[in-house]
Amino acid sequence: MKRSTLLASALLAAGVAAAPPSELLVLGSGASEGMPSQYCVCGFCRRARTEGGRNYRFRTAFQLGETIRIDWGPDAVAQAFRFRLEPWKLRHVFITHSHEDHLFPMDFWVRGVSQLPEESWVTVYGNRQVLAAIDRMIGGDWKKNRLTPVLAEPGKTIELPGENLRVTPLAANHTSPEQSLMYAFEAPRWKLLVTGDTDVFPEASWKFLKDFKLTAVTVDATWGMEDRHESHLGIPNVVELAKRLRSVGAADGRTRIVPVHFAHGKGARLHSELEQILMPLGMEPSYDGMRIQLEPAKE
Repeated sequence: MKRSTLLASALLAAGVAAAPPSELLVLGSGASEGMPSQYCVCGFCRRARTEGGRNYRFRTAFQLGETIRIDWGPDAVAQAFRFRLEPWKLRHVFITHSHEDHLFPMDFWVRGVSQLPEESWVTVYGNRQVLAAIDRMIGGDWKKNRLTPVLAEPGKTIELPGENLRVTPLAANHTSPEQSLMYAFEAPRWKLLVTGDTDVFPEASWKFLKDFKLTAVTVDATWGMEDRHESHLGIPNVVELAKRLRSVGAADGRTRIVPVHFAHGKGARLHSELEQILMPLGMEPSYDGMRIQLEPAKE
């Protein structure tokens, strides 16, 4: 048994609950091409390069505390350097789907050619296509790479006693026949939804979210200001989604609604423009390095 698992078991046996993570770090907030698109000379990408700052966006990914990662795309190494991460401390990696901007299998192979701390062991959660892609890259040798595969299925809750968390995969609306996933995280004092790439949520996911009062939600807004679906959402669609979240008791005025996964294109806007548009609507645009506090303030 891994040392981290033994420690968690000992704490639970002693009646000491593990402290859940308290902060979500946005490692990347751009779509598949990043932002600005590296080859593109459209007017928006030129403006984004000139403005710089929060208009530079890695591909979308998140880290929850030190031990949990959501999605692992091709910018993972650059994200680790920029944000001074310590990936050897990770215990759990949740992948939303197998598209290359969300899953870069080679980095899992790299574990097998690295000198890892004895306790470094990662459980990877994903659908069949995600696990198959990693399996091909590592030649089926999960043990050598100190990885454990777990099939994530909509509605089947995963317990993380070492982090004092419950995680429920939910069906997203993005790929077919592959079932893309959203992940709902639940700690004793907060709830978080990471939608990954999705169009309007399937009804089964709405059923789960009824009265699931969210502290924060990160939501696909790939198309920017376009009213457009096509396996993603635009901000006009996110506005409607936010209304439904409130109507089913999943959000209220305190819920942080954070659009992510911005693409270039005719609906794209600079970060400062997104702030002007979203803040009056009770939402806030994500940016690389954004830290979303989840634990309520102590009174």
